[in-house]
Amino acid sequence: MIRHRPSFKVTALIGIVLGAVLALRPRPSAAYAYCGAHDGRHEMRAYYLNSDFWVGLLEKEAAKWNAVHSVLNINAEKTSSFPASPTDGQNVISWVSDAELQRLYNRPWGVALGITFTRIQNNCGTILETDLLFNPGAALSFTRQIETPYQQNFQLTALHELGHVLGLKHETRSLSLMATAADVNDVLYHNEKVGWVRAAAQLANPQPTRREDMGVFPLRYGEGSSVYASLSPRSVPRGSSVTINDFTVQNLSSVFQYDKPRFRVVLTRALSPSVDIGSFSWDSFPFFAGWSGSLSYTIPAGTKPGAHHVVIIFDGQDSDSSNDRADFGVIEVL
Repeated sequence: MIRHRPSFKVTALIGIVLGAVLALRPRPSAAYAYCGAHDGRHEMRAYYLNSDFWVGLLEKEAAKWNAVHSVLNINAEKTSSFPASPTDGQNVISWVSDAELQRLYNRPWGVALGITFTRIQNNCGTILETDLLFNPGAALSFTRQIETPYQQNFQLTALHELGHVLGLKHETRSLSLMATAADVNDVLYHNEKVGWVRAAAQLANPQPTRREDMGVFPLRYGEGSSVYASLSPRSVPRGSSVTINDFTVQNLSSVFQYDKPRFRVVLTRALSPSVDIGSFSWDSFPFFAGWSGSLSYTIPAGTKPGAHHVVIIFDGQDSDSSNDRADFGVIEVL
């Protein structure tokens, strides 16, 4: 098994690494904040017509934001029609037709799956009202995100639109859920978490509750670019190496470093136990920092031939399990 121990200084890697020796160094994230902030609990009512399945998914996405700062509260109510309007003071969530969206909000759906309308006091103050609306066509986009490039789905749309509910605007940097591009996963990167803490959570909680949150993502961190992780080669003889290219590790804790984070690299396949092929770790990892790069691991000689998923798993306990695991795709073990 290959073990890598990155550090802040250039170090040799223990084990086999294809190519030059890498300097694995966590990189701090730039912080940003926006006008519009919640100064208390934000209650929303989700009106649904049929099944509450989608409300349940929405609540799971809201929980990811609430893990950073607990503000959102969503109540559900079954109804035969949408009982709200843009300026009635209600904070609502619903699924509305194109005709209804045009009648009430004077805009068509087009290709959008979700949209958030927000009224803010004096254009840059407390959020007075938010209406989060989904295109009923979003119900056709419930997909598992297990291979890159990711595709836009309901979970991603909901998490993105809830970011607008919380006061975040669009962000053009890479690894950003709030980017307008529909090609990132339904998890929070530290770009979002630092934006939310600075823009809203700090108002009510200047010293955020301690959160320990290490995440792994199948994208390379780079300003203004998104490079998806890849595997090479895709067909690997036992005893040879596979390289995971362009993945990112981040510490998403607001103000606390994480000591001794460790990640396992495993092969998984249906109805079979996972096979550990290596690991990587740091002695410590600063808050809101990230590392990106490529690492290589040898496929054990005893691995069963056939298709295997290559997965990286955080080997520890933290406050948000939604980003503790990333699936980088399938290799064929020969």
